[in-house]
Amino acid sequence: MSVPTATYRLQFREGMDFDRAAGLAPYLRRLGISHLYASPVFQATPGSTHGYDVTDHNALDGSLGGAEGFLRLSAALREHELGLILDIVPNHMAASPANPWWRDVLRHGAESAYASHFDIDWSAPKLLVTVLGRPYGEALEAGEFALGAEGDGLVFRYYEQGFPLHPETWGLVLEPAGEDVPRDGWAAWIGDERNARRLGERLESLSADSALLHRVHEAQPWQLTYWRAARDMLTHRRFFEITDLVGVRVEDERVFDDVHRLLFEMVAEGHVAGIRVDHVDGLADPAGYLAALAEKAPGNPPVWVEKILAPDEALPDWPVEGTSGYEFARAVAAAATDPAGVEALDAAYAAFRQEPPDYAAMLREAKHEILTRNLAAELGRLTTLAFQALSDDPEGRDWGPDSLGRAIVALALSLPVYRTYLGDPAAGASPADDRLLGEAEREALGLVELDDPTPVSLLVRLLRAGEGEAAARFRTRFQQTTGALMAKAVEDTLFYRHNRLLSANEVGSEPNHPTLDAAAFHAEMEARLTAQPHGLSATATHDTKRGEDARMRIAAIAEAPEEWVAGVDRLEDLVRGFEGPEPEARWTFYQALLGAWEPEDPALAGRVAAFMVKAAREAKLRTSWVAEDEAYERTLTGFAERALGDEGFRQAFGEVAGSFVAMGGRKSLAQLGLKLTAPGLPDIYQGTERADLSLVDPDNRRSVDFALRERALDAPGPDFDGRKTALTHAGLLLRRAQPDLFAAGDYVPCEAAAPPHLRVAGFLRRHGDHVLAVAVELSGRGDGGSLRLRLPMEEPLEVLWAWPEGPGAPEGGVLDLTPLSDRGPVWMTLLQRRGGN
Repeated sequence: MSVPTATYRLQFREGMDFDRAAGLAPYLRRLGISHLYASPVFQATPGSTHGYDVTDHNALDGSLGGAEGFLRLSAALREHELGLILDIVPNHMAASPANPWWRDVLRHGAESAYASHFDIDWSAPKLLVTVLGRPYGEALEAGEFALGAEGDGLVFRYYEQGFPLHPETWGLVLEPAGEDVPRDGWAAWIGDERNARRLGERLESLSADSALLHRVHEAQPWQLTYWRAARDMLTHRRFFEITDLVGVRVEDERVFDDVHRLLFEMVAEGHVAGIRVDHVDGLADPAGYLAALAEKAPGNPPVWVEKILAPDEALPDWPVEGTSGYEFARAVAAAATDPAGVEALDAAYAAFRQEPPDYAAMLREAKHEILTRNLAAELGRLTTLAFQALSDDPEGRDWGPDSLGRAIVALALSLPVYRTYLGDPAAGASPADDRLLGEAEREALGLVELDDPTPVSLLVRLLRAGEGEAAARFRTRFQQTTGALMAKAVEDTLFYRHNRLLSANEVGSEPNHPTLDAAAFHAEMEARLTAQPHGLSATATHDTKRGEDARMRIAAIAEAPEEWVAGVDRLEDLVRGFEGPEPEARWTFYQALLGAWEPEDPALAGRVAAFMVKAAREAKLRTSWVAEDEAYERTLTGFAERALGDEGFRQAFGEVAGSFVAMGGRKSLAQLGLKLTAPGLPDIYQGTERADLSLVDPDNRRSVDFALRERALDAPGPDFDGRKTALTHAGLLLRRAQPDLFAAGDYVPCEAAAPPHLRVAGFLRRHGDHVLAVAVELSGRGDGGSLRLRLPMEEPLEVLWAWPEGPGAPEGGVLDLTPLSDRGPVWMTLLQRRGGN
């Protein structure tokens, strides 16, 4: 199967179904896209807005059009020469009665045919189902439970959810109901309307007997539990801290086959040309899983993985094309951020928040808080596994759960990446994992609050070389947990607490290292060409914290920090009489508003207010998802709405934002230019061929006006939206016309001669007789001046194509862009060796 030249990400659901997507095929082809990249399309929880809560891997979601609708989409894509990349979710499924596998587990417990499909601790007395809005006793007394009958059997109802009763306990219900139901003929019996009505009436009457309800409940293999109990009492592995997403054991071959059966049929029939694996770090054995995928998927289609790489972390040697692109977005944003400006912002940020931030301390605090509170159940399980694994070890048997728990916390806090990839100890740790464990051990020994730090070293030895089933279970679960810890502590906590420059608070980024100089950027791109030449180059996804153009506007603050701080002081004077939140929240508000600033958008105030509440809940300092402070949240929303409802504030903010909007627009085009030409495959998130000023989800999943975008291809216009559309279109068509140049071409950094105030990245993509010379202005100032690119080759070259039009052939190895420098910030010149083909 061919490698894509460019992908276009579509979020299905919320108005996007198979038929609507099929209607977009002609537009995507015209735009220059080679592959549609679809969010999960398998059957999900009823009403799902995203599809990651899969209930059936072997059915296409009926709300999207089901199998027939999918075939229509596939035909439309094929007609317009487009491939399809599917986002799949092998790590978890919905822990919902709507999931037939989970439903069978609820009905039969450990005896279910699917008991081993899910990561469940069957040593626990009951399978905890943490769905109750209040403690069980209160819910029972309040009459929130009832008995019911469904097509596959008797159920215990909690509002609209029906939890199946174990068949051996039906007598507890049917005998008081006075019904003699044939067990083997249940479906036919209940299918009789008279039987169903009579039984329903009797069950309704019995539901008033709380003692009976309690007896029935206690006889089940599951136990309905207050949702807060999930924090420290959970009996199944979950996705991050989302209790109603249960871990799936795809490391088991039978489970792997069951999960991928329909997917592989779709690949074999030519409907699916590529696969994107969601949350690969959550799997027990990512390398083993990907090897199985490569072996079993018909035709071995290209695979991409959602994997967050630390700045100095290499992608493991997996059979994949690359990642879904967060490290690319990080590198581009860092290259577009002025280092001197960030330094100047440090003092202003510290003064505004009235306390200098200590990033390292804030990181440790966030990780400690998440692991010991939000992930307390996971920590408890790890502690038990470590205690079991060390119980027969002469050196480890004297350490109890408290000591081991503290050591686990210290080691997890000290790991600088999402996870290691340790497997069979006989194979040994990779050099990268061995180094990471050594560094984590040394740091943990300084953090752990123990009289004796020995347990830390015991745990490291267990991870490296521990033998036996208990050691293997600890190793697997520890590595799965550290990924969840990093995601929740860094992306979903710290990124909302440390707000110096929000453009650096992005998935895969490090806010304390927000910049790259040109040499470092070139080094990252050269490494990318070697490691994942066909990795996706994303600048916006369904999970990014803000839109790609909003991010560049905020990055522009570092170009003129004094101007921004003066503007903030002016705004502070205007809101002094408002009831407002603490300084940290206001600092965040001004930056978020800059990113989203569209004064004509009637929904702006509501969008920003919603963002402020979500940001505060994620920060978990004044309010949170599990302990909402309604008064504080009203202060946040009231402040945002009052400010944006005040004409004086709006006028002043527009004046403050003006230069940063302009600089941010140029940075956005520069970002796009790099995305279209640097190593990797450009991935266009839905709608972002025009301005993307969205905030964190769900704001970034709003419906897209595709009719407007189709019209803009013919007449893009001179404004930012038009320039972005035109550049996207031109770059994608160039990639389609020159696939080998981008798929197999070299990446050669070039010296760019420009005025001192301009930061420019120049490079070549070179393959055969063709050379693409690229110059991108990163500073965003647009002040003009001379610009020349020195090419590391002196043979005669002729110009085949240029963006913008105009430059002549290079002379003496120098490509002169001076006449066009005021039109930037992206220059692409396709050259050919004279006499070449």
